[in-house]
Order: sequence, then structure tokens, then C-alpha cells
Amino acid sequence: MSKWQNTSFFLATFFLSFFFVHTVFAAEDFSISKTAQQYLGVPYTINGQDPNQGFSTGGLTHYVFKEAKNVDLPLYPKEQFKLGKAVDRRDLQPGDLIFFSGTSKSDVTSVGIYNGNNEVVISSVSKGVLITKLSDGSYYGDRYISAKRINTDNLYQVEHPLIVEAMKYVGTNYSSNGKTPDDGFISAGFIHFVFGTSLNLKLPEVSSEQWSLGANISKENLQPGDVLFFKNTDTGRITTTAFYVGNGKMIYSSVSKGITIIDIEHSSYWNERYYGAKRITKVPDIDQKDPLIAEALKYIGAPYVEGGKTPKGFDCSGFTKYVYEKAMGIHLPEAPEQQWLLGTPVEKKDIEIGDLVFFKDTHRPGISHVGIYAGNNQMIHASRTKTAKVTTTYLSNSFYTEKFAGIRRVKHLQLSNEVPVIKKATDLLGTPYLPGGTTPIGFDTGGFVQYVYQQLGIELPRYGKDMLLKGTEVKEENLQPGDLVFFKSNSIIPSIYMGDGKIAVVSSSEGVRIVNYKVSSYWGPIYHSARRI
Repeated sequence: MSKWQNTSFFLATFFLSFFFVHTVFAAEDFSISKTAQQYLGVPYTINGQDPNQGFSTGGLTHYVFKEAKNVDLPLYPKEQFKLGKAVDRRDLQPGDLIFFSGTSKSDVTSVGIYNGNNEVVISSVSKGVLITKLSDGSYYGDRYISAKRINTDNLYQVEHPLIVEAMKYVGTNYSSNGKTPDDGFISAGFIHFVFGTSLNLKLPEVSSEQWSLGANISKENLQPGDVLFFKNTDTGRITTTAFYVGNGKMIYSSVSKGITIIDIEHSSYWNERYYGAKRITKVPDIDQKDPLIAEALKYIGAPYVEGGKTPKGFDCSGFTKYVYEKAMGIHLPEAPEQQWLLGTPVEKKDIEIGDLVFFKDTHRPGISHVGIYAGNNQMIHASRTKTAKVTTTYLSNSFYTEKFAGIRRVKHLQLSNEVPVIKKATDLLGTPYLPGGTTPIGFDTGGFVQYVYQQLGIELPRYGKDMLLKGTEVKEENLQPGDLVFFKSNSIIPSIYMGDGKIAVVSSSEGVRIVNYKVSSYWGPIYHSARRI
């Protein structure tokens, strides 16, 4: 063999050997075993977890993994034994956990860290932290039970995407309103974030709303990725959500520790507060194809403004009124307590998309809030709390569950445009008020009614007091669309009856408009009479 061939063979052998050695040792974790060696001589202490107080066997491994890998192992050997992947004794690598028995050969009582060369670093009761051999016939050799290799990126060997994602944020700070790693997490915000990033599912951001999703799961059937719910024992309200990791563990955002993994199986605190569990695989969306809901969704994010009736700002009833008029031509009153008096009462079990959902005693006594049911247990509403904007909210939200008053169906309250006088009056909605006005440039009260009837070939007197002399009198309970309805204030005010308690009338502030006089605190008390032309 030539000199060049010898050299080539040597180099090839060198690089191949380097490659294979590097590959073999890439899986070994010397950082864990080397960190453990730093504490040789530290005394043994029952339940000891740091060098200053001493180490128990589980306390040593717990401390070393935290320092070397920033991973929180359970404190006790029995719990650590539940982690990782079993490793044959012949395949041990530095960093593997080695488990030993006590007097009972099947009972795990202690744990050490494999150091290589058939050695283990362990906290001995008599000598503290030491390195000892695993030779057959030795104290530890005879008590050897098994070994586990810990994947510090997936501590609990769970492959569920929710848990894999959740584990990434262990140690992230708690925040009372947090929904991102940068801001920190509240418990429900953590669940919301992990579902979004791992499964692209948009969950609600409130614990009580998250409860409305998924299938109920009993404790004995829990699986990794299930969502656990806990309550306040005084109020019974859901306050905390968490992911079930498996083996009696959960991961959640703790007020004191941020994102952390804890054992709940033997915790009296959490078991006393346990509310239930859900397996959530999908998040039903609201019905965006419904014309009413499609219209309502256009204004998501519009600010809440007290008394607001336009997209520049809505209050709750201003929003429902605006959406119903735009989408369906239905004219609702301006206050939630007035809208409450309309339509048909509906039981919760019979609720349909577009129904109005009412709440009481929110920011004032009585009916005080209203939203539009959008399907899948959600409503769209102008919320005055926290967000102060048009938003979607689950009806299972604990606040709205407590304040729920009832449901009204109003979709049938459309104007009857088959009646010619109704069609003519509707076409003039929004025409401004003009003193003495008798044309679509502007109207006063008598001028509006006179003009509408003129378009149908019927001549009426100019003023309401004279219109009272025309036609035949009609009792209020027998009113029909197209009848004239009169109100008495400083003068007789004429209007056109539109059906279902609604009248078309001229307002000095809003021009030609539709109001429901039967629920109006202004128009109802000044009702005078009605005539049919």
C-alpha cells in the first residue's frame, strides 16, 4: 500500500470513528451527571432539596435536573419513576435515572443519576452524596430495579400536541389578564393561547366560557390534553382551568409560580375545588351565514358609548336596534327594558339564532343589558365591561349566567310593506323635521301624514286636530296597519300605525322615525285616539 493510500485510510478511519463516537454520545447527557458530581459530600437529609439543607435521593435528582436543564422533576423517587422511557441496564448512558428498592424488592425507595462506567451518583443516608458502583453483589447492585431516560423536552412522555406545546412555557410568569408568553398568563389565558398555537382553535378567554365547550369527562377517564376546571368553594364559580398531563399531574398558571406542573391526584386543596373536566376537540363557530349575524359581525370592535346608536359607538340596545333595522327592517325601541316588552318569550332550550337575550341588574336594577344570539351558545353584544366594545361572549360566562333574565323572539316584527300606506311611510324614514314642512325636503307632524296619504290619492286636512274629524274611530285594541293614531301634548300629534305597537311619526330631533309607542315612556302616556281612513 502506498504512503498516500495509508494516509487516506488513516484519515477516513479517523473521521468515521469521530462521527460514530459523536453520534453515540450525542444522546448521552453528561451535563446532568457532571452537575450531580458538584455536590459530592453534601449530607443526606429527609426531603432535602438543596445543598444548604442536604439532599434526599429524590431531592438530589430534583435539584440537579433543575440546575442543569431547568426542568422540574417531582421530588419523590416513586413519582420520578413514572417519568421517561425504560432503559435496559446494558444500555445505560450518563444522565439516566437509576431506581433502587428497599426491603421490598418491588418498592421504589431511592434514585440516583448514572455517571457512566457502571457508576451512580446518589445521596446515601450514611455518607451523603457519593459515587458508587453498580456491581453485582454490591449494596446498590443488589437493589437495582430499573432505569429511565428522561426527555427533558417532553418530561412526561406525552405526545398530545396540547401538552407538548404547554410544556414549552413552564416558568412563564402569571398575569391577571395575560394571554401571551410576553405578558404572562392567567389560567384561562394559558388554555386559550395553547389551543390557538397548537390546534389553531380559538377558545374563549374566560374559564366559565371554556366550560361550555367539549364533552364531559369523568375523573377516571382523564387523558392528557383534557381541560380541568376548578371552582371557588365559597361562590361555586369556575375560577381556574388547567391541562391534564397524565399520571395525576396538571399544568396551569399559578399565581405564585406562573406556568407550573403539580400533582393534583393526592391534593386535598385541588380535589375540594374540582368542578369537572372537558375534552375539547373543536370550537363551534357562530352562524355567519345568517343575514342578521353577518350584519352584526361587521361592527365587532366598535366602541361602547353610553346612548350610542351608530357604528361610531353603541350601547347594548343601540346596537341591537341598529343591526335589526339594517339587516331586517325591524325597528326596535331604544332601551333594553323597552325591547324586553316586545316579541315572543322563548325558553332557553328553544333559543334560535337572532333571538334577543336579556340580562338584569348588571349596572342598574331591572332589565339592563341585551345581546343577539348568534348560535353555538354565543351572543354578539355591545359590552360595557372590560373590553367596552362590540364583541362575542358565551352565554355560559358566569357573569351573564347569574344575570340572565330571558329571551325574546322579534324576527316576526317586520313591517307589512304589502299595505301601501306602510310602504310610503317607510320610504320617508329619516326625512328631517322642518317647521311647516309638507314635502320630502322636511316635514312637521301633520305635513308628514298628509303627504303620505296624498301619494295614495287621499286628501287629509293639514293639521292633526282636523284629521281627528275624518274616517271612523278605532279602539286601540283593534288597530291595523295604516290607521291614524293621535297623541295629545301641547297639540294633537298625528302618526301612522305600522303594526305591533309601532307608529311612524315626526320627531323634532330625528325627523321621520318609527317608535313603539306601547313601550315608550313618552308616547304611551299621551295616547289620545285612533281613526281609520
